[in-house]
Amino acid sequence: MMNLNLTSTLILIGLFQSATMIFLIFRNRNWKLIQNKLLISLLLVIGLSLLPTFFGKSGLIFDYSYLQFIPLRLVIFVFPILYLYLKSLFNFTFRFNRKNSLHLIIPMSFWLYYIFIWIGTLSIPVEGKGNWILGMGYFQVNFAHNIVLLFMACSYSFLSFQELREKKILNSKQKQVQWIKYLLIFLFVGVMFELISALLGKIYGYWKSSPLDIWLGFSLTMFVKIYNAILLYIISLMGYLAYSTFKKNRKVVDKDFIERKLQNILRTMRTEKPYLNSDFSLATFARQLETNPSTLSNLLNNHLNTTFNDFTNKYRIEEVKDRLKTGALHNLTLESIAKDSGFKSKTTFYRAFYKFNTQTPKEYIAQLENEKKVS
Repeated sequence: MMNLNLTSTLILIGLFQSATMIFLIFRNRNWKLIQNKLLISLLLVIGLSLLPTFFGKSGLIFDYSYLQFIPLRLVIFVFPILYLYLKSLFNFTFRFNRKNSLHLIIPMSFWLYYIFIWIGTLSIPVEGKGNWILGMGYFQVNFAHNIVLLFMACSYSFLSFQELREKKILNSKQKQVQWIKYLLIFLFVGVMFELISALLGKIYGYWKSSPLDIWLGFSLTMFVKIYNAILLYIISLMGYLAYSTFKKNRKVVDKDFIERKLQNILRTMRTEKPYLNSDFSLATFARQLETNPSTLSNLLNNHLNTTFNDFTNKYRIEEVKDRLKTGALHNLTLESIAKDSGFKSKTTFYRAFYKFNTQTPKEYIAQLENEKKVS
């Protein structure tokens, strides 16, 4: 029977808030954006990490033995995911590729071990589970887990602040930056509390009060869980509310980086002429430039003040004009020249030609002939 005391109730409220915000992200946002996926992952990891404590404090673990050793020790994922989330917010070229996935290898290794332990205990009677996990090195792996967690909390906190410093926004007064910094600090403090609690449990016994508990007048372990539940509530709320501000104000600070990207786009169009392929698209061009379609579209829209279609058709029209100037019309029809320049449709060609030249192709050809007569 479930017993909802203060600790389990606060954890349940945090879990409910997190679930609500995840639902709202799916409902009201483009959840396929990488920063939204990472925020969802962060909320899930922190929320699921609180479930074992909820099962224990509510008494469910005594009614359902399969909840024992359930593989939800996911705190080790928090800082790598938070670091990737931060990078995705301030760098619109960010992609979750193979290189970035390496940040999750160590947490994933521990998680797979805990899955193995949980599956192994499912077929073992309750009284025999302790001896079985002892033989599987459970407590040694737990100790290694806590050491790695401490290292990752320190290293990823450092990397996150370095990322903010490199973007020259570490001292920014923007609310988005401020809440990210506070989030890093509060999560780091939460992990330190978690590790101190685990260390005291190892020294004095997990079911006994430590001298620190006696001195404080309350259980540090329970305080840590309540702290994390409140933190989960704040993260889910602030992460959602900050989204609209991020969306409106998000910009890349590194102007040199943008300039290099733009130069690469223009150089590729000029030298490799990918637009001559009639199947040329935003996705294929993005792959050629080793970026993603949203980044490429952002660069064209916000920094070249054009759309991908207009950008491409302008190059194709210039190609047609160059060929007409060199006498290609003597051997080919105008439609063939347009097709060789990348146009699939005659209608699209005529419309684009007029748009960028304020004259029809025939008028332009007549103009070229008049210029030759004059010269």
